[in-house]
Amino acid sequence: MSKKEFLDQLAYLLQDIAPEERDDAIGYYVDYFEEAGPEREQQVIEELGSPEKIAAMIRDSLNGTTGEDEYTENGYHNRRYDENTKMPEKAKKESGFHFKGNRDRNLILIVLIVVGTVVLGLPLIGVIGGTAVGIVGIFFGFISGVAGISVGLLAGGIGVFAAGIVKMFTQLPTGFMMCGGGLIMMAVGLLFCVLFGWILVTVFPPLIRGVVNLIRRLFHKGGEEA
Repeated sequence: MSKKEFLDQLAYLLQDIAPEERDDAIGYYVDYFEEAGPEREQQVIEELGSPEKIAAMIRDSLNGTTGEDEYTENGYHNRRYDENTKMPEKAKKESGFHFKGNRDRNLILIVLIVVGTVVLGLPLIGVIGGTAVGIVGIFFGFISGVAGISVGLLAGGIGVFAAGIVKMFTQLPTGFMMCGGGLIMMAVGLLFCVLFGWILVTVFPPLIRGVVNLIRRLFHKGGEEA
């Protein structure tokens, strides 16, 4: 048995005690091996005995109980601990077990990270999504306004021009003025129509593509984090 196997089995056998006490116990024997040095590793293992014996001693010390101690020609001897020398089959199969840190603390840390990601991530997604929707809304409002102005000016210009022609039969100067105003209104309306068409052809497609790409990246990133 190597030092690593000895410590792994000891950690497995002490899973049922408090994490802090288990860490202290394992740390004690890690330091014990390090002080002895690699050349005395097997000698230390022979002196300590089986991991089951050490685990029983640790439990007894925590519970305030001891076994039947006596000194023999082979050194310190404890019958109670000698009964715990058989390695359970499950422990043999899982001798590769490594205990690292406090599992309860690690679990709490993972939960806090997940909760923090949700708490901070959802508002961020909402802000970005709301901004994108707001930009699209402003854009649609603007082009709707341009379209409404162009249609209104064209329709109003046609109406004023027609009324001016009729007015020319009774009041010629007023009729001319109305016809001129109607033509100006129609010209401005045509300019707004050109602006509306330019927005639809030049500005609208890239803006929609940008918003769609932003939403895709946002949700794709969220899926990876999950």
